[in-house]
Amino acid sequence: MTAMRLCGVLALATVMAGCAGTKDIGPITTKEPVVVEPEKTVKKPVESKAIAALPRRAKPAYQRPAPAPQKVAAIPQYVPAERAAPTVVTRPVYEPIRNTSAPVPALPEPTYEPVETAPAPRYEPVKTVTVPAPTYEPATPAPIPAPTPLQYRSVGDLDAPKPAPAPSYEVAALTTPVAAAPTMRSMAPIRDDPKDGRDRASSETRIHARKGYKRNAALRAGGLKPKVRSRFTPAFGMKLEQAALDRLNPSIRYDARYVKIGYPWGDVPETTGVCSDVIIRSYRALGIDLQKLLHEDMKRAFKAYPSKRVYGLKKPDPNIDHRRVVNLEAFFERTGASIPVGTKPDDFQPGDVLTWRLSGNEPHTGIVIAERDPRTGFPLVVHNLGAGVRKEDLISLSPPEGHFRFAPDTDTVVASLER
Repeated sequence: MTAMRLCGVLALATVMAGCAGTKDIGPITTKEPVVVEPEKTVKKPVESKAIAALPRRAKPAYQRPAPAPQKVAAIPQYVPAERAAPTVVTRPVYEPIRNTSAPVPALPEPTYEPVETAPAPRYEPVKTVTVPAPTYEPATPAPIPAPTPLQYRSVGDLDAPKPAPAPSYEVAALTTPVAAAPTMRSMAPIRDDPKDGRDRASSETRIHARKGYKRNAALRAGGLKPKVRSRFTPAFGMKLEQAALDRLNPSIRYDARYVKIGYPWGDVPETTGVCSDVIIRSYRALGIDLQKLLHEDMKRAFKAYPSKRVYGLKKPDPNIDHRRVVNLEAFFERTGASIPVGTKPDDFQPGDVLTWRLSGNEPHTGIVIAERDPRTGFPLVVHNLGAGVRKEDLISLSPPEGHFRFAPDTDTVVASLER
């Protein structure tokens, strides 16, 4: 930047000096003084006259001297190097480092102890014992008794009757106690309805006698068809039989009081129950809630059930409807589970639900199992007749009034729940 300023100052000074016509005016000094050298006087050579008389040539025009040729570095030429002889690489030989300061202790040779093998068992030959041949000694003959002298009787003695010998009695010692004689089983059931016996017991008994179970009575009553249909199989009957056997408990107290229970899957206390609770609890063990199924069907066709004409109800009651035998009979009949009542032992299968009208024409119910009574050949029934849940032969004692095989069709159950 300083050099540019200096050049500008020198140019300005030269122009000013030319305009003044003086030579003494030098350029404006800057910070650094500029030294102007005095012009040197050149002595012109004295020309001789002969030379001066010669004609003068025109002064040649100024020509810029040719620039000196620049030296260009010579391009290096590639000279191939001589191929060196291949070097042979030898693998290094490693020698173990020997510690001269401390000797390496020699490892002791391993010692192997012989394994003691158990001696092979020695089997000694079985010594046979020679049994001496039995010797038979001749039996001494019994002495022959002397013949008794012959006695002669008269003809009259032979015709006379001989007196009978007097009987002799021996007192036998009693080694085992004598079992008590079995008592006869009472066939008078406790009522199935928890409300029975509180108000009009006598009239209800007459109604049961006059309005007992009649086949197809629920179908003739009309109303909407049930949403659930029965599809019973022997496999389902075996499952229901096992569920009934799991209910066996003689300590169940028969309690016929009206109890408010939940809905659905409502139940009375486990320590109590009536005959219909055996049916309800057995089906619930298989995931089937008869309380809900029967209550839903009663809402659709309440007139088809005997609750109004027998119990005087005007609408369904989920606390008690499913616990009444007459309602179970109507529900099974409406779902197509009713079959002709069997009379022979082979007419009954495990899982069949039977109903009776026992003494006093009271309704009763139970579940048939495969076990049979060895005396009669009829299958046993799991029921509760007031002495706990037991298995007994009721078929031979009293013929059933209703015979049902109920297994809800899963398709119809699901369809009814979706609506």
